[in-house]
Amino acid sequence: MKQLKIIFVSDWFGNPYKTLLINNLNSQGVEVKECLPKVENVFGRIFFLPLVLRQGKFDILHFHTLHPFILGKNSFSQLIKLLIFISQIFILNLLHVKVVWTVHEWHDKMDDGQKNISSTQSAVIGKFIDAIITHCETTKNEITKAFKLKNKNKVFVIPHGNYIGTYENTISQIEARKILGISLEGLTFLIFGSIYRYKGVLEAIEAFKKLQQPETYLLVAGKCYETELEEIILEKIQGHDNILFFHQVVPNDEIQVYINACDCFVVPYKVFTTSGVAILGMSYGRACIAPNMGFFNDVLDESGSFLYNSNHDNGLLQAMKCTVDNKFRLAEMGKYNLKIAEKWNWNYVSEQTLNVYQQCLGIKD
Repeated sequence: MKQLKIIFVSDWFGNPYKTLLINNLNSQGVEVKECLPKVENVFGRIFFLPLVLRQGKFDILHFHTLHPFILGKNSFSQLIKLLIFISQIFILNLLHVKVVWTVHEWHDKMDDGQKNISSTQSAVIGKFIDAIITHCETTKNEITKAFKLKNKNKVFVIPHGNYIGTYENTISQIEARKILGISLEGLTFLIFGSIYRYKGVLEAIEAFKKLQQPETYLLVAGKCYETELEEIILEKIQGHDNILFFHQVVPNDEIQVYINACDCFVVPYKVFTTSGVAILGMSYGRACIAPNMGFFNDVLDESGSFLYNSNHDNGLLQAMKCTVDNKFRLAEMGKYNLKIAEKWNWNYVSEQTLNVYQQCLGIKD
């Protein structure tokens, strides 16, 4: 069998997901190259074809994002970008290149749905993409419906790979809490990662303040990327010594400090498709709090998580109360989540991804 050559296209920088997938695909004899179009300029946001063709002959173009290439400021610019996008895909088809898209993001998280991919765009794009990969069944169903796909076999579910061993995990909870200066006995919640309003951090802070439990902490660790959000958070936590806000990009070698210090990961997202942060928490063996819908409902369950109704005003607060009431179960719940995450190792993920490539190319085992 000839060696497959794959081109990854995305606008991600510094995300370990792609590196882990590339390394494991390489170990299976697949040659993968990565292209990062310069999406900060107009040309880079529209034309990806010249960049990928410079890589030489290849079999699969694998998108890890579509939004920069098809979304515009208004309906006219979106139509033009869509036509240019489809034209480039058509040229690739003439060159016998297959096109795959992994749906890491689907819903518009920043603009209240104003920048969602439209039904027209979805229907057109669905005819030109050879395979779509999602990380859960819910997203598969959404994509199948939105893209009006008659052939559901075009959409594959491959779990998001775990982060076990990706970052250091050598210090104990006691050591981590000493570093952060928090009680060695108190129950500790953690909100981790890049901070945006859509991730529900403000609602989580308000819910925690209502919890009013002694020796209970909320850690918020990550950099704010929205105007005035950092100032709003600092104002909300003023006078609450048990809410610690570490407003910075967390270096890789310090990730273990925050995660190992906590008892429970909180992922109170309001808009989401997938959550690598939830997978990170599971990879460190932590219990989770998350809304009972979509991706979270598919990958988490009550044995390792407290899932709440996000449409209920006090849903998140009740989940926090339930966590406090089950304090002595949290370590066991974390171990359960770790066992689940272990199944999503990168060898398995890369094998499943390779299987998608082979099906696109009509290659039989």
